[in-house]
Amino acid sequence: MPIQFVDLKVKPMAPAEIGRFIDRFGLAALVDTEGKSYVEAGLKYMKMTEAELLARIGRDPALLRLPLVRADKKLSIGRDEEAWKTMPG
Repeated sequence: MPIQFVDLKVKPMAPAEIGRFIDRFGLAALVDTEGKSYVEAGLKYMKMTEAELLARIGRDPALLRLPLVRADKKLSIGRDEEAWKTMPG
């Protein structure tokens, strides 16, 4: 299966692409609430709108549960090997 790796530190995720994941899982599921960036920013104690959180993710992609994987119309977030097995390839 051909793989395209995108370094989010170099090239931010396109709005339509992140929108696919948000539509499927919800924005909260994409955020790594246990990750260093989230904890160090004190985000557990902040109340933000989705737009504010998306802007923050745009500036700091380490807030995402990675990897975000898309194969055709199948999507997965984080290390979801079971989902990967069902993806076309």
